[in-house]
Amino acid sequence: MIFSPKYLIRLDDASHYLDNNKWNIIEKILIKYNVKPIVAVTPNNMDKNIQYSAYNEKFWEKVHKWQKLNWTIAMHGYSHVYHNCQRFKLKFPFYNRSEFGGLSLKEQIEKIKKANDIFISNGIKPKLWVAPSHTFDLKTLKALEQVTDIRVISDGIAYSSFFENGFNYIPQQLWDFKNKFFGTWTICLHPDTITKNELRNLELFLKYKSRKNQIIGFNNINLNKRRLNFFDKIYSTQFWIKYNFKYTIKSFLKF
Repeated sequence: MIFSPKYLIRLDDASHYLDNNKWNIIEKILIKYNVKPIVAVTPNNMDKNIQYSAYNEKFWEKVHKWQKLNWTIAMHGYSHVYHNCQRFKLKFPFYNRSEFGGLSLKEQIEKIKKANDIFISNGIKPKLWVAPSHTFDLKTLKALEQVTDIRVISDGIAYSSFFENGFNYIPQQLWDFKNKFFGTWTICLHPDTITKNELRNLELFLKYKSRKNQIIGFNNINLNKRRLNFFDKIYSTQFWIKYNFKYTIKSFLKF
């Protein structure tokens, strides 16, 4: 059917410091409904804001388990530590912070190579790039090209996957559970901070959408050379107008 939306689930901030109890709960729910999510893994998490437990020396065993379940492993930066930058100089202007955007190509190559080396040394080959806080620039893409085989980005505002700057983009537009009429929608979840109510909504959403065969995984995405069309551009423009308005209001209220 033309009007049959598809949904991907993306789990962010997996690291040695994840909240094992919450991740296990989500893992059971996803296995129950045969959902194959994208898991964004930070290989050398040094961001204290996303450290929810003591260092888990068996973390990579968990990543291997996910890979055996046919979950898709993504590189979620290197250390997840930010520096200040100007958001309108980034590929997607979400925040005035980034782990990569604004750095020189040499610096970005070094960070991405370190991240990739950790994955490879632990027997994992990441298939996608997920930038911490969605923030990166064109130099990040050049760095990925030079030191990894990654050519797919989980990010962007569009109705379906598209091709740009030599990379395929799987758009990521949702952070909660919403019904759509068409298109491909990635729902980004943060298991470490998920609430009981959000877990309940996750199961209800998957139960309903699975019956309609609307939950898909990375392997179900048609990665072609599709360019952004008129409707994608209209949707993206509307998204950023709303986002920038909310961002301005929040910034104003801080003062």
